[in-house]
Amino acid sequence: MDPGIKNLLGGLIGLLIAVLLGALAGVVQIGSVGNHGDYVEEIEQARHQLFQGELTYSDVSSLDLVAGGDPRPFRVDIAGSWHRAKTGVEQSPVSAGAQIGVRLHCSGSGVRCTPLSSERQSVLTKSDTATWMWDVSAQRSGKVAIAITVTAYYGGSNTVLVEKPAMWSLVDVAAPSGGDSGWLSWMKNLWQWVTDVVTSLGGLAVSVTAIVALTFMVRRENPSADANDGGSIQRDSGANRRLRRRPTHESRSVPDRPRLQPVTTRSPRLGRRRAPSREPRD
Repeated sequence: MDPGIKNLLGGLIGLLIAVLLGALAGVVQIGSVGNHGDYVEEIEQARHQLFQGELTYSDVSSLDLVAGGDPRPFRVDIAGSWHRAKTGVEQSPVSAGAQIGVRLHCSGSGVRCTPLSSERQSVLTKSDTATWMWDVSAQRSGKVAIAITVTAYYGGSNTVLVEKPAMWSLVDVAAPSGGDSGWLSWMKNLWQWVTDVVTSLGGLAVSVTAIVALTFMVRRENPSADANDGGSIQRDSGANRRLRRRPTHESRSVPDRPRLQPVTTRSPRLGRRRAPSREPRD
């Protein structure tokens, strides 16, 4: 065959293959555009099917969290229809009519939220109700933040139809009744020690004062102990050499106390006089 004819046939075949590939790519692209359009349309229809439901959740002030204490329950309910809120719960509108996912976010030092139910549940009609539960606990006192996130999904996929903005609340975590940990506990122990020392010193001062007062009263009730200090002893001149004691003048502040009478004692050195010896007469 003539080489020119071969080249011509080769060019025609290559052109035909290129045309076929281009046509096939166009068909694929048109199909993908159509599928994308159908997907968008389905999402829009699912969003239009949503209706307003009711979201109720526990009042964070009723948690009464204590550092190191037992976990406290936190509850979220989503109903397809609106009801009157009960005491001790908060109420808010929410989108229903799809598969709903509820998450509880806890942030802060030592706080933990443990889920006790499935994250995603279905609220498809106005008569449906779903409940979510968590255990909330904290290890240290202070303030922690709790947030609720509610998301409506398209069917069983992860495609989000609508998501309610997170609702944040601050929660106070009380210190345990046995005392705080850390530097605050050290300060309390120091203050208790100072208080005990001051109390002990005050009790000691009162005891010493009581002992001094008691001693003074005993000395006043027993004047014989102070006889040598209050009176003076004088010796009389004469053969009897008797000792006389000058009485002590009592204080007038004790009117019922009898006056002391002067006491006369005999000196132990003086005895009975010996009779003069008689000499025989001549």
